[in-house]
Amino acid sequence: MTLLVETLKNGQFAASILEFPNFRVESPTREEAIAQIKATVLERLSHIEAISWNVPLSASPPTWIQFAGIFQDDPDFKDIMDKIRAEKTSDDDTEVDSSYYL
Repeated sequence: MTLLVETLKNGQFAASILEFPNFRVESPTREEAIAQIKATVLERLSHIEAISWNVPLSASPPTWIQFAGIFQDDPDFKDIMDKIRAEKTSDDDTEVDSSYYL
């Protein structure tokens, strides 16, 4: 855990836990604030149980194979693929057509 110690405008110190922002104490000295926040965390954690839960999903998440062939009947797909193949096999050293930026 990461302890955060802040000097307040009134000269006191506030201590909190980065991972648990609702854990916060104020004290007249830095040392007391640190001791109080540690005690507060230990007290609170003694009453807390951490339980791991795997959420059951009703359906499997989509996989790439579910999308294979979705463009097979798209009349523009062949033209798009031809352009991509032409760009991949060209001897042009530039990565992007500079006319896109004009």
